[in-house]
Amino acid sequence: MSNLSHCLARCGSLAPAALAPAAAPLSLLASRRVLLLSAARSATPALTRQTRQLTSRTSQTMKPKQLRPVLRSRFMPLAFVSAALAVVVYLEQQKPSASFKMDLKPENKACCMEKDNSPAKKPEKMEEPHACCLESNPSLMLEPASGVNSGRKCFEPIDEDLPPEIARLPIEDAVLTNAPNVPPVITRDHEALVRVPLTTSTKLAQLTSQYKYEQWTFNGTVPGPFIRAKVGDVVELSLTNKDTTGNPHNIDCHAFTGPGGGAAVTTVEENETKTARFKLLYPGLYVYHCAAAPVPVHIANGMYGLMYVQPEKDDLPPVDKEYYVMQSEFYHEPPEVDDDGRRSETVEFSYPNGLREEPQVVAFNGSESALTRDHPLKAEVGDDVRIFFGNAGPNLTSSFHVIGSHFKSVYRDGDVLSPPSKAIQTVTVPSGGSSIFDLKMQYPGTYTMVDHSIFRLDKGAVGFLNVSGKPVPGIYESPKPPRPCVGCKLHA
Repeated sequence: MSNLSHCLARCGSLAPAALAPAAAPLSLLASRRVLLLSAARSATPALTRQTRQLTSRTSQTMKPKQLRPVLRSRFMPLAFVSAALAVVVYLEQQKPSASFKMDLKPENKACCMEKDNSPAKKPEKMEEPHACCLESNPSLMLEPASGVNSGRKCFEPIDEDLPPEIARLPIEDAVLTNAPNVPPVITRDHEALVRVPLTTSTKLAQLTSQYKYEQWTFNGTVPGPFIRAKVGDVVELSLTNKDTTGNPHNIDCHAFTGPGGGAAVTTVEENETKTARFKLLYPGLYVYHCAAAPVPVHIANGMYGLMYVQPEKDDLPPVDKEYYVMQSEFYHEPPEVDDDGRRSETVEFSYPNGLREEPQVVAFNGSESALTRDHPLKAEVGDDVRIFFGNAGPNLTSSFHVIGSHFKSVYRDGDVLSPPSKAIQTVTVPSGGSSIFDLKMQYPGTYTMVDHSIFRLDKGAVGFLNVSGKPVPGIYESPKPPRPCVGCKLHA
């Protein structure tokens, strides 16, 4: 401060006595920068005005050679002040930055505070996972005072100053279900603020009968939970990263409107939580997935799921059973072999195989056996069955087919506004796409779900739908009962 005061005093723009009382209430680096800005504002305009006046007067009466010394002498004070300010700012920046405390008033949104662990809850407000930071910019961080929120990043409190159109909405927690289950139909006739908590983590899963694989998950499952809401609802999505590998994660939901489908405001580092709101503008069945870099790796390792947005009115016709099925690929290296010649039970992700689009496993619901003999879908004769189907990819297009049955209605691409296609055998579903299939189960037995790019059967793309009940005469007749062939993967 003494260097700055001395420099400014010599220029006659700010006396040292005037600087002292102004600096008293401020502290550390913040106070120095405030004074530098104040000094610059007070000194520079006056000198600039003097120089402009001199230039306008002398340029009319002096020759250029006579004018240069005069201008040089008049510009010297301005140049001296600018240089002095630059030197002091540079010296201040070289000093180690110190933590500083702020007087946090209720109206001050730049805050860092610990999570409130008290049992009491504020009415109509979500519990904040942890502290907040600068308004509407989670990337800007204040360094908190020692012991406050240490080791965790801050984010903006989502429940501050709710817009009136959101504040009026009733709040409800989303019913989240793991595949193959689907949440119940939403019957309310009004919009709501629907809270959806998602957590990222990894788990070692049995990918095939031979190998385990470390999957990246939403809420501990592959695919992630099924989310159900209605057009006009506001989804309040809270994403928490519990992935101990250090990978960042986020959500790109194809049902959301805005940059990155939500990814731009939900990227979280390890042990960080972010919350954002998204109004649902269009009905349909949508894929959501992680879009953190590198995007293909996050999807290939299991970070995807489905959200169904019901129309405001005239939803799909009621059915007896609803199921959630999602196809995806896994790319892995050959198993490692130890010195004794034994192969490892765990395989690792292979980026080169993904780049070549050569998967080792193509599966429904995250593993080779997710929908086979131990875990088939179930129905009874006469049931109407609906399958919400998604293809996470990340590379292949699915040719979804149910052997021995037909799709009574198909809502292609998740479109529930257009009339459905009728009596369809096989449906193409692209990577990142979805469709809704309605079936009428008219005869008992096992119906096999496949990707009719049929070599994928031997990579794991198979699932069973078991139908129980009495046979209907005349539909399927044979003097002998059905019997699967030796080694058959299609017919149980």
